[in-house]
Amino acid sequence: MRFLTAFLAFLCFSFPAAAQDLPTLLDIPPGQSLVNLSATERVEVDQDLLIANLQYEARNASSTALQDEINKTMSKAVETAKKVDSVKISTGSYYVYQYDPDPQSPRNALEWRGSQSLQIKGKQADELLELVADLQEQGLSMQGLSYAVSPELMEETQNNMLEAALGKLKTKAERTAKALGKDSADLLNINVDIGGGVMYGRPMMARAEMAMDSAVGMKMAAPVAEPGQSDITLTVSATALLK
Repeated sequence: MRFLTAFLAFLCFSFPAAAQDLPTLLDIPPGQSLVNLSATERVEVDQDLLIANLQYEARNASSTALQDEINKTMSKAVETAKKVDSVKISTGSYYVYQYDPDPQSPRNALEWRGSQSLQIKGKQADELLELVADLQEQGLSMQGLSYAVSPELMEETQNNMLEAALGKLKTKAERTAKALGKDSADLLNINVDIGGGVMYGRPMMARAEMAMDSAVGMKMAAPVAEPGQSDITLTVSATALLK
């Protein structure tokens, strides 16, 4: 919202409403022309936000015992994560369901299975990865580990790109006017299209069977993660009135 407000203010002060002289875009005075133009700005940004998705899974013949196990484990995990000031955490989906491990068996072998997820975000990679290792020792399994561009860096980058792209568009309009023998160009109906920036590294996935069979309490080394880059593009387009 701040980005959109700044963008609108920038347009209001930088480009006078030349369309006020025209009741519609079809009412073009003799000697003037309309041209559709666009300009694109593209940058590569270093990813600065590490995101880890973990999950605790369990199975039990009793649904009550199963849920009690999940609740206690997740409560301890959240308590552990809250001790690390540089990360933000949020709990995710909580599922409990009945499962038949051997549908072909005449015996009633139904069991209860359940899981709950935990997401951790942070810019201090070393602290986050050490926390993840601690949580893995408590029985949680890694479901995804990836880098992304933080919202703060994305907004800052987009603001810088917007000014550069509008400058390119204005220059292109002026050059077009000169090439067609016109004296000036006013930009009308400016549109902004932002793309890219949501490129995550390939996630590290853990299968459910592996997660439930992991040994709780085992000393585990911290996982490794290296940031990549996200390709962010911003395109501005407009109708130029050439006079």
